[in-house]
Amino acid sequence: MGRIDPGDVAKDLQEGEDRERRLRWDEAASFYDGVVRGFGTLDPGDRSGRAMRAAALLRLGNALMRLGRWEEARARLDDALHDAKASGQADVLAQALLGAGVFAAERGEAVRGEGFIVEALTLLHGRDDRASLQGRGWAFVNLGTLYGRTGRLDLAFVTLAKAREVLGAAQAWAGVAAAWEAQAQVRRGIGDEDRWREDLAEAVIFYDREGMKEKADQLRGMLGKKLV
Repeated sequence: MGRIDPGDVAKDLQEGEDRERRLRWDEAASFYDGVVRGFGTLDPGDRSGRAMRAAALLRLGNALMRLGRWEEARARLDDALHDAKASGQADVLAQALLGAGVFAAERGEAVRGEGFIVEALTLLHGRDDRASLQGRGWAFVNLGTLYGRTGRLDLAFVTLAKAREVLGAAQAWAGVAAAWEAQAQVRRGIGDEDRWREDLAEAVIFYDREGMKEKADQLRGMLGKKLV
């Protein structure tokens, strides 16, 4: 096929992300599926094309996870990892490893998930561009979440604090919000009724700051209920 325009791909990914931010996961999955199909058959040596397709596959895999379509998500994330390795780009590979780690953790494979996430962090270590900071910050969010689920509470809180620090430096407010939300979930899990609500309120502030009204309102609904 002809040369792929990175600008067009970036525009497509932004359009898909806009659907995600409004929590329209069905729409996002369908949209990203179309983006992936649009790449057609790539030359095995097309590293740039493989990198861009990996990014689209990762977004598709994430949307499918949100919808609970696990087998489809696994296939797309495997494809993303394959493309990322072929791209020769460390940052793309790190994102694919993070996606694999999140999937494994969500499916109860904590050790495997942690391994993928730590490998992603290793690839991003020492890189201070905004994209790398965001990638590292999101890796910390997911690693902290995993620590919380597996009862390693001190590590969870330290790691989520690090996530907020790194994502704040990148001005990635949705990520900062996600770190507060993850911490709220950890606190709720241990019965810390007052502080989990405080953390969730912080998440609402940052989701609002990012313009993610639907997500902020969803959490406001949780704060307005007496949960047991």
